[in-house]
Amino acid sequence: MKLKVILLLIVFLSVSGCKQQESKNQNISNSNTKVVQPKKTLNNHTDWVQAINNNDITALKNSYDANAIKIISTDSIINGSPQIANYYGIHKNKITSIESLFSVEANKAEGITYELIKYQTDNRKEYIQIVIWKLKDKKVIREFEFTEISRVSNTKIQTPEIVKRRKLWMELCNAHNAENLVKQLYSENTMYYNHKPIVKGRESLVKEYGYMNNKKYSLQLQPKKLEIVNANFAFEIGQCSGSYGGKYVLIWKKQADGNWYIYIDSNI
Repeated sequence: MKLKVILLLIVFLSVSGCKQQESKNQNISNSNTKVVQPKKTLNNHTDWVQAINNNDITALKNSYDANAIKIISTDSIINGSPQIANYYGIHKNKITSIESLFSVEANKAEGITYELIKYQTDNRKEYIQIVIWKLKDKKVIREFEFTEISRVSNTKIQTPEIVKRRKLWMELCNAHNAENLVKQLYSENTMYYNHKPIVKGRESLVKEYGYMNNKKYSLQLQPKKLEIVNANFAFEIGQCSGSYGGKYVLIWKKQADGNWYIYIDSNI
């Protein structure tokens, strides 16, 4: 009789243990997807991802400069941290992984950094984002961002084409004819960002680049990172030399004629 009781007790404990393990496994599978944190990922990325995944509008707002800009397209530019936070509050796809592809200090005195970021969402889509960071009150916050879905194809073909266009840019720039430069290398709906209201369109950019008509002006572009995002977009971060020695950002967009044009231009 005692032997039967002992055997029944052993069976009971075994079943109970299995149920506890099963319950534990269920809790793990039902938990939120963890964000992958590569060594190159910074804390400010982590905070931004958590704010998006938790739909924390206040935290999102605090991740951006009050006058931050998020470009969707020429006709859709989101201005200000509250509006950007609300945008992410509406678009509720969670981020499952994030990785820094390239980062460079653009202006030490002003705490400006340029960065390329890759992230994936829970709908299995991958995006490449270009971000301009700003150090303000000892906190790194976003000042500018532009994002495109990543569908890499024909990278070896696309890169030489952009190299040729960049070379032409330098030739036209150093020919001191801003109008010709803009007409040949910039898209009709181009945008220029330099910490002030965005300059939109070729005509406005020609006026902005009027200083290039000075015969003493010269400029060379040396890319530090060129990322082919998809068949129509490429992101470039590089170093200028000559009359201007700062960093630059170029977002190239392929047009219907098959050529790459500058869609967004930025420098500090």
